[in-house]
Amino acid sequence: MRAYIFVCFLFVGVSAFTQVISLTVRSKITAECTEELNYVHMLNGVLPNSIRCVAWASVPDGKSARFDCISRSYRYYFPKANLDLDRIRQAAADLVGTHDFRNFCKLDITNSEPTFIRRIDNVTVEQLNSGHDLNSKNSGYEMCELLVHGSGFLWHQIRCVVAILISIGQGKEDASLVRMLLDIEKYPCTPNYQIASELPLVLFDCQFDGVDWICDQASLRITICHLQRHWASFQIRATMTKAMLDNLENQISDKQQLPILGQLSIVDTDSNSLLGYNNTRRDYQPILTRPVRESVEAKVEKFQNKKTKLETTDEINQSD
Repeated sequence: MRAYIFVCFLFVGVSAFTQVISLTVRSKITAECTEELNYVHMLNGVLPNSIRCVAWASVPDGKSARFDCISRSYRYYFPKANLDLDRIRQAAADLVGTHDFRNFCKLDITNSEPTFIRRIDNVTVEQLNSGHDLNSKNSGYEMCELLVHGSGFLWHQIRCVVAILISIGQGKEDASLVRMLLDIEKYPCTPNYQIASELPLVLFDCQFDGVDWICDQASLRITICHLQRHWASFQIRATMTKAMLDNLENQISDKQQLPILGQLSIVDTDSNSLLGYNNTRRDYQPILTRPVRESVEAKVEKFQNKKTKLETTDEINQSD
């Protein structure tokens, strides 16, 4: 029997709440027995705590967890800081539709004829209601959520999108930047810019046609308790840190001299941390005026030449 296993990842890096995999498993269903094995309970008994299975489904042979997924949703969380969310929403609206997103991804040219056309169905940007007084109104510490729903995504696409939207929200770029980067006739090569951190990114939903998920209620309750413990631990640390910040900020007599949370950036300038100090120099260079990377065509040609050279070398070595 082939089954989808619905997996929740909870480790540092790019997380997945609804990652789906396919694998072949044994079954106990016979003519006399119609009750299936409790796959969720069995798997959670051997998986590490950072991976939890919450549902499974029997599917036909040949069903692919990757290629038969009809849509995916990603969420990206970030502090509001000094960002203008209305500007971000205005720019994000241009992402909706079917576009060539080559300027919003890391180019994968292993295919001789790569395609970068993807469909984005919906993009929303919301300030979250935390349900407690940890974040005072308009303090910059409020958390926000970017939700992107589409048919499929390219390598680092969401992280590139976030980097562009953040620069727009900071007022460094015009809201038309997204629309301009989608014009590959005018901008066929990607300008140099740093992508956003992977830590706040979550694959939150995957949709399939004709898949009926089966949940085990007992295992589900255990997983909820597991996540509640994680939430409590992180929330306690966040509250402790915020209390320290409040105390220290109150000791600054000139409030105009307070470090601004908006000076922090989720752009991945420091691979060892989520927040690296942003480039606050006045000589900020607009993205469209920066040097550009190699074109798709040039990278494909270089890759194919290298591949041909390696194949020729292998043939010579084999003939020897």
